[in-house]
Amino acid sequence: MSYFAESLKTLRQQLGFSMQVLADKAGISKSMISKIERDEVQPTLEVASRLARALNKTLSEMLHVPQTTQVVFLPRDEQAVWEDAQHIKRRNISPVFEGLKIEWLQVELPIGASLLKCLSANTPGQEKYILVTKGLLEIKIDQQVFHLKKGDSLYFDPSVPHDFSNAGKAILEYYMVIKHS
Repeated sequence: MSYFAESLKTLRQQLGFSMQVLADKAGISKSMISKIERDEVQPTLEVASRLARALNKTLSEMLHVPQTTQVVFLPRDEQAVWEDAQHIKRRNISPVFEGLKIEWLQVELPIGASLLKCLSANTPGQEKYILVTKGLLEIKIDQQVFHLKKGDSLYFDPSVPHDFSNAGKAILEYYMVIKHS
Protein backbone atom coordinates (compact mmCIF):
# COMPACT_ATOMS: atom_id res chain seq x y z
CA MET A 1 0.00 0.00 0.00
CA SER A 2 1.33 3.46 -0.85
CA TYR A 3 2.23 5.78 2.00
CA PHE A 4 -0.38 8.28 0.75
CA ALA A 5 -3.18 5.69 0.79
CA GLU A 6 -2.14 4.52 4.25
CA SER A 7 -1.89 8.10 5.58
CA LEU A 8 -5.25 9.02 4.12
CA LYS A 9 -7.06 6.13 5.78
CA THR A 10 -5.24 6.50 9.11
CA LEU A 11 -5.78 10.27 9.38
CA ARG A 12 -9.40 10.02 8.29
CA GLN A 13 -10.07 7.42 10.98
CA GLN A 14 -8.09 9.32 13.66
CA LEU A 15 -10.21 12.41 13.00
CA GLY A 16 -13.38 10.34 13.13
CA PHE A 17 -14.36 11.28 9.57
CA SER A 18 -16.50 8.94 7.54
CA MET A 19 -15.58 8.72 3.88
CA GLN A 20 -18.63 10.87 3.11
CA VAL A 21 -17.58 13.60 5.57
CA LEU A 22 -14.08 13.67 4.05
CA ALA A 23 -15.56 13.67 0.53
CA ASP A 24 -17.70 16.69 1.40
CA LYS A 25 -14.78 18.56 3.01
CA ALA A 26 -12.46 17.84 0.06
CA GLY A 27 -15.04 18.29 -2.69
CA ILE A 28 -14.47 14.87 -4.24
CA SER A 29 -16.52 11.68 -4.39
CA LYS A 30 -16.75 9.10 -1.64
CA SER A 31 -16.05 6.35 -4.20
CA MET A 32 -12.77 8.08 -5.19
CA ILE A 33 -11.67 8.15 -1.53
CA SER A 34 -12.49 4.47 -1.21
CA LYS A 35 -10.43 3.61 -4.32
CA ILE A 36 -7.48 5.70 -3.10
CA GLU A 37 -7.54 4.11 0.37
CA ARG A 38 -7.59 0.65 -1.20
CA ASP A 39 -4.62 1.77 -3.37
CA GLU A 40 -6.59 1.00 -6.55
CA VAL A 41 -5.94 4.45 -8.05
CA GLN A 42 -3.44 7.24 -7.59
CA PRO A 43 -5.19 10.59 -7.33
CA THR A 44 -4.15 13.59 -9.37
CA LEU A 45 -2.08 16.22 -7.58
CA GLU A 46 -5.20 18.37 -7.31
CA VAL A 47 -7.26 15.62 -5.65
CA ALA A 48 -4.39 14.64 -3.34
CA SER A 49 -3.95 18.31 -2.33
CA ARG A 50 -7.66 18.68 -1.58
CA LEU A 51 -7.60 15.58 0.61
CA ALA A 52 -4.51 16.78 2.49
CA ARG A 53 -6.10 20.19 3.16
CA ALA A 54 -9.34 18.57 4.30
CA LEU A 55 -7.27 16.59 6.83
CA ASN A 56 -5.33 19.73 7.86
CA LYS A 57 -2.05 18.36 6.50
CA THR A 58 0.32 19.39 3.75
CA LEU A 59 0.60 17.16 0.71
CA SER A 60 4.24 16.55 1.65
CA GLU A 61 3.16 15.23 5.06
CA MET A 62 0.79 12.84 3.29
CA LEU A 63 3.45 11.61 0.84
CA HIS A 64 6.51 11.15 3.02
CA VAL A 65 7.26 9.76 6.47
CA PRO A 66 7.90 12.72 8.83
CA GLN A 67 11.45 13.07 10.18
CA THR A 68 12.11 13.34 13.91
CA THR A 69 15.51 15.02 13.84
CA GLN A 70 16.43 18.61 13.00
CA VAL A 71 19.38 17.60 10.79
CA VAL A 72 18.27 15.65 7.75
CA PHE A 73 20.22 14.55 4.70
CA LEU A 74 17.73 13.69 2.01
CA PRO A 75 19.36 11.92 -0.95
CA ARG A 76 17.57 12.37 -4.27
CA ASP A 77 16.48 8.72 -4.42
CA GLU A 78 14.76 9.08 -1.00
CA GLN A 79 12.79 12.22 -1.89
CA ALA A 80 9.08 11.62 -2.33
CA VAL A 81 8.04 11.90 -5.99
CA TRP A 82 4.44 12.07 -7.11
CA GLU A 83 3.47 11.69 -10.76
CA ASP A 84 -0.17 11.98 -11.72
CA ALA A 85 -2.09 10.78 -14.78
CA GLN A 86 -1.08 13.95 -16.72
CA HIS A 87 2.59 13.04 -16.06
CA ILE A 88 3.04 16.12 -13.88
CA LYS A 89 5.87 15.33 -11.45
CA ARG A 90 6.20 16.85 -8.01
CA ARG A 91 9.34 16.10 -5.99
CA ASN A 92 9.43 17.05 -2.33
CA ILE A 93 13.00 18.26 -1.82
CA SER A 94 12.51 19.42 1.76
CA PRO A 95 12.40 17.16 4.80
CA VAL A 96 8.98 16.54 6.26
CA PHE A 97 8.60 17.36 9.95
CA GLU A 98 5.30 17.09 11.78
CA GLY A 99 3.75 20.55 11.81
CA LEU A 100 6.38 22.09 9.49
CA LYS A 101 4.86 25.06 7.70
CA ILE A 102 7.19 25.10 4.67
CA GLU A 103 7.25 22.82 1.63
CA TRP A 104 10.00 23.06 -0.98
CA LEU A 105 9.11 21.32 -4.23
CA GLN A 106 10.50 20.69 -7.68
CA VAL A 107 7.71 20.49 -10.27
CA GLU A 108 7.89 19.28 -13.89
CA LEU A 109 5.06 19.94 -16.33
CA PRO A 110 5.12 18.17 -19.70
CA ILE A 111 4.46 20.12 -22.91
CA GLY A 112 0.88 21.44 -22.92
CA ALA A 113 0.16 20.48 -19.30
CA SER A 114 -1.57 22.82 -16.87
CA LEU A 115 -2.66 22.96 -13.25
CA LEU A 116 -5.86 24.85 -12.46
CA LYS A 117 -6.23 26.02 -8.85
CA CYS A 118 -9.50 27.54 -7.70
CA LEU A 119 -8.97 27.07 -3.98
CA SER A 120 -9.71 30.46 -2.47
CA ALA A 121 -11.60 29.03 0.51
CA ASN A 122 -8.95 26.40 1.23
CA THR A 123 -5.71 28.40 1.33
CA PRO A 124 -6.10 31.34 3.73
CA GLY A 125 -2.72 32.64 4.90
CA GLN A 126 -0.77 30.45 2.48
CA GLU A 127 2.02 31.94 0.34
CA LYS A 128 3.75 30.60 -2.77
CA TYR A 129 7.18 31.43 -4.19
CA ILE A 130 8.13 30.22 -7.68
CA LEU A 131 11.52 30.02 -9.46
CA VAL A 132 11.64 28.74 -13.05
CA THR A 133 14.75 26.72 -13.94
CA LYS A 134 13.78 25.36 -17.36
CA GLY A 135 11.14 26.22 -19.95
CA LEU A 136 8.36 28.81 -20.02
CA LEU A 137 5.73 29.03 -17.27
CA GLU A 138 2.50 30.90 -17.82
CA ILE A 139 0.73 31.79 -14.58
CA LYS A 140 -2.74 33.30 -14.53
CA ILE A 141 -3.61 34.86 -11.19
CA ASP A 142 -7.13 36.25 -11.15
CA GLN A 143 -7.14 38.31 -14.37
CA GLN A 144 -3.35 38.85 -14.63
CA VAL A 145 -1.08 36.72 -16.82
CA PHE A 146 2.65 36.33 -16.14
CA HIS A 147 5.22 34.62 -18.38
CA LEU A 148 8.24 33.35 -16.46
CA LYS A 149 11.36 32.03 -18.15
CA LYS A 150 14.53 30.50 -16.70
CA GLY A 151 15.68 32.53 -13.69
CA ASP A 152 12.41 34.45 -13.25
CA SER A 153 10.63 34.29 -9.90
CA LEU A 154 7.20 35.20 -8.61
CA TYR A 155 5.55 35.48 -5.21
CA PHE A 156 1.77 35.40 -4.77
CA ASP A 157 -1.09 34.75 -2.39
CA PRO A 158 -2.68 31.51 -3.66
CA SER A 159 -6.06 32.24 -2.09
CA VAL A 160 -7.10 33.65 -5.48
CA PRO A 161 -7.80 31.36 -8.44
CA HIS A 162 -4.64 30.62 -10.39
CA ASP A 163 -3.51 28.45 -13.27
CA PHE A 164 -0.02 27.20 -14.14
CA SER A 165 0.65 26.14 -17.75
CA ASN A 166 3.66 24.94 -19.68
CA ALA A 167 3.72 27.60 -22.41
CA GLY A 168 6.92 26.32 -24.02
CA LYS A 169 7.97 23.58 -26.39
CA ALA A 170 9.89 21.52 -23.83
CA ILE A 171 9.41 20.16 -20.31
CA LEU A 172 8.90 22.96 -17.80
CA GLU A 173 10.75 22.77 -14.49
CA TYR A 174 10.22 25.12 -11.57
CA TYR A 175 10.81 25.20 -7.86
CA MET A 176 8.07 26.21 -5.49
CA VAL A 177 8.17 27.06 -1.81
CA ILE A 178 4.79 26.91 -0.12
CA LYS A 179 4.44 28.61 3.25
CA HIS A 180 1.46 27.40 5.23
CA SER A 181 -0.08 29.46 8.00
